[in-house]
Amino acid sequence: MVQPKNVFRAVERSKVYASVVDQILQNIQSGRFPPGSSLPSERVLADQLAVSRGSLREAIRVLEHAGVLDVRVGSGTYVTEGGRSQTAMLRAQAAVIGEHSPLDLIVARAAIEPVCAEQAATAHHPTDLAHMEATLHEQAELTHQGKDPSAADLAFHLAVATASHNGVLLAIEQNLIELMHEQTWSELKHRSRSRVHAAEQYLEHHELVLGAIRRRDARRAHQLMAMHMAAIEVGIVAELERSDGPNGQGS
Repeated sequence: MVQPKNVFRAVERSKVYASVVDQILQNIQSGRFPPGSSLPSERVLADQLAVSRGSLREAIRVLEHAGVLDVRVGSGTYVTEGGRSQTAMLRAQAAVIGEHSPLDLIVARAAIEPVCAEQAATAHHPTDLAHMEATLHEQAELTHQGKDPSAADLAFHLAVATASHNGVLLAIEQNLIELMHEQTWSELKHRSRSRVHAAEQYLEHHELVLGAIRRRDARRAHQLMAMHMAAIEVGIVAELERSDGPNGQGS
């Protein structure tokens, strides 16, 4: 007897877990569960959502790690004081798709990249300068042509870290750049760069950083890269507020 073709397909468990996270976030954002309030018990919540306790626990773990919920053994699960903050919400939304919050990423970049620029100012070789200049030239060409300069932009930051001649800083920067290829970061950065004169502003910042490195002015290189990180953060936050979330369409 000929067996019928498989008409079933595996249920995507991640969709169940993501839906649970989304519904809890929506109820917190709407004010149904304000900061300090407790969620229903695990049994009640699983029944209301019609999901297994395993899927519910996985969603709760993500929201706890994101700083949205506080799980107190023997007491219950509570919305944290910062549970409705933009930082916590974005961290949770990014975690659902296996990514990192752009706001967390910019904090890490702001901690590392000014130090890379400072070290590059004192440790660079002539070949390092040539490499940074080449990436900056490519970024300028793409920017002036109205094309996407993101690859050249990242190449410049990697070149600065390379010029520090500090293997640990370089390894951290390479990891940060890998994270910057995630969809959540890429889309937000692209939208923020698309704002009026933003791409030109970022290019100008790079030129200033390179100038300080070339002069071996470590203090100024650090300051200018910190200024650049702050400008990126402002652009990303502005996009989040305009679109009301990383996947919103905005106006």
